[in-house]
Amino acid sequence: MTLLRDWRESAACRNAATAHYDPFFDESDKGQRAAIAICRVCPVQDECLAYAIDTGQLHGVWGGTPQQELRRLISRDRRGRAQARRASVHHRNAVKDRCEHGHPFNAANTYYTPTGERRCRICRRAIDRARDRRQRQGRQRRAAQRGGRDA
Repeated sequence: MTLLRDWRESAACRNAATAHYDPFFDESDKGQRAAIAICRVCPVQDECLAYAIDTGQLHGVWGGTPQQELRRLISRDRRGRAQARRASVHHRNAVKDRCEHGHPFNAANTYYTPTGERRCRICRRAIDRARDRRQRQGRQRRAAQRGGRDA
């Protein structure tokens, strides 16, 4: 188990957000006060703030620190250090002209994921066909088992 996972499992906010309301990313004063109140009683507040600064979380309340203050802390932490490239800008297939199975990355055979990664359509179709075949075989196996019990 990683350290990152450990502190998140102990966080007081672990189940605080819902699909309709997330006080940690609510930019209103009321939302920020609610988030900071949850952070005040959190046992991993320092780990959360350190994570936000290390990973450059520019939005939301992290470790009981409002967004404006968090941005200032991130800026101060990064001052004088070279910036790393973002993962979505330089992914594993960015400089390749073929996928790992040798299919060309061309207009007809390439699609882009929401994160900007290039993917091979031929490989994707092969994966989909194999999955469909496994599902079909499973259905046939279950039908055969049901048929054997009924007889």
